Amino acid sequence: MAVLEWSPALSVNIQEIDLQHRQLVELVAALRNAHSTGAAKDIMVPVIRRLNDYVREHFTAEERWMERYGYPELAEHRKLHDAFINTILHFELDFLNDRSEVSGELLDFLEQWLVLHVTGADQRYAAFFAEDGLL
Repeated sequence: MAVLEWSPALSVNIQEIDLQHRQLVELVAALRNAHSTGAAKDIMVPVIRRLNDYVREHFTAEERWMERYGYPELAEHRKLHDAFINTILHFELDFLNDRSEVSGELLDFLEQWLVLHVTGADQRYAAFFAEDGLL
């Protein structure tokens, strides 16, 4: 799979969130690039940790927007976030304990999840905000 890149299709038209989505795309791309060059674990670990930390920061920011504007699908959206965080956390722990390695399959999952989440679930809250004149 080609390295994921930011595109207008990933925009939710909220500057704060779009900047965070761009950062997530860059972190996943950095992880793929490190993997494709055969980077050592000491190079991969900081990227994985930063991705894990940044995902949490981003999800908190998104959920804050949803709470502020009374987004009716917040609970469902939060479940999607929690499931993703759980997946990434388990991967990080397994990687740090030498029980798994960064694989093309994992990278494909990260890229696909990010694209599908932003172009699906995130677009729904963006449409809700726009319809209610909140943006």
